[in-house]
Amino acid sequence: MTEESFAERLSLEPLADLRALRTGLREEERQVSYWRRLVQGRLDLVRDALDGHQPSAERLASSSTAQEATDGGHSPAFARIADGGMEHRLATLVELWDTPIPWDGSEKLRKIELTLVTIEADLSSYRRDLHERIDACTAELVGRYRRNPGELKSLGPLSR
Repeated sequence: MTEESFAERLSLEPLADLRALRTGLREEERQVSYWRRLVQGRLDLVRDALDGHQPSAERLASSSTAQEATDGGHSPAFARIADGGMEHRLATLVELWDTPIPWDGSEKLRKIELTLVTIEADLSSYRRDLHERIDACTAELVGRYRRNPGELKSLGPLSR
């Protein structure tokens, strides 16, 4: 649940700052979601290896996209995180991502699985928090627009 003081502080923010905050939170949620999907994919591969299935080059190659081939295998979200654009707990995922998976070492695979499960849970929790904050910003914006419909003009021309 969004902390009450966050929602209360939103009412004090100028409209432009509130919009910018919501936009920033949405971008951060997009990046967190990207990393969460990557962690989940790596976790699937580790669990497959624990079940005795070695990943093949053909299987891994078939899951890549043309976009990955054109951008060096990383999305724009990866670049922002790798360049330090995200907060520290997500930036540390770059190091994890560069660590090779020991496909034939059960003990090491179990440790990696535990690490990935922990990271996925942390990212999921963080993502929920971001959603709550985005929702609080949206609710504050809607409330302001209802109280003062003239503020909608600052959004730009309305098409009819």
